[in-house]
Amino acid sequence: MVEMTGRWSELQANGYVLWQLVRQQLILRYRRTVIGYFWTLVNPLLMMSVTAVVFSALFKVPLREYAVFLFSGMIAWNSFSSTVSQSCQALIQNEGLIKKIYLPKLLFPLSVSMGAAIDSVLSFIALFVIIMVLGGEFSWALVILPLSFLLLFAFSLGVGLVMSVMTVFFRDLVYIINIILQAMFFLTPIMYEKTMLTGPAAFLMKVNPLVPFVDIFRSPLAHATLPDGSSLLLAALSACLSLGIGLLVFILNEKKIVYRL
Repeated sequence: MVEMTGRWSELQANGYVLWQLVRQQLILRYRRTVIGYFWTLVNPLLMMSVTAVVFSALFKVPLREYAVFLFSGMIAWNSFSSTVSQSCQALIQNEGLIKKIYLPKLLFPLSVSMGAAIDSVLSFIALFVIIMVLGGEFSWALVILPLSFLLLFAFSLGVGLVMSVMTVFFRDLVYIINIILQAMFFLTPIMYEKTMLTGPAAFLMKVNPLVPFVDIFRSPLAHATLPDGSSLLLAALSACLSLGIGLLVFILNEKKIVYRL
């Protein structure tokens, strides 16, 4: 407890540095592009639109109805996958800075997670407008969304902390994680209903920790209802467990990182 209090104080003392890292990440990502930061909105929207057209025809579902279903599920996935894939490089890409001056190393994966969260919120605003235009219902159930984003952020940050440390010791993980994320995408009920999978694939989907996070976004956005208690509880437990494990792994290996960079 004393250890965590000290680290929190250290992060607060370096709040300006944290914000500059987040700002730099957001600026550099779209530097020298014509529409700049709007790629945060345009890129996922184009990808989801193509997917919606193809799979609505495949599943024989009206395009407007399927687009709302797909878009509401993709919000959680895009945020999670972006955080994890970028966190793999969080320490490696800042090797020079880490070796030159002392900064809390937690700043680097945290800044990546915060940058991905900002991207997600901005993308969500655009997607929310589109979902409403396509037939989504504006209901009181939407009040749960801030909590959904908070739980998703904690879960993604925890996984990102583990990945940022592991890739310092195992550089091949940078490439392997993309394969894992691709497999995980197809085992997450984003493009299809949970009841459509059977056999071993259904079991893998049930143990997929991202499923309740998809549910707590899809329920208010696509069905205008609050998420069921089990989904909300699983999301909260997964978020706490992920963040706890992530912090523990990071703290235990923090002093070794500089020697492996």
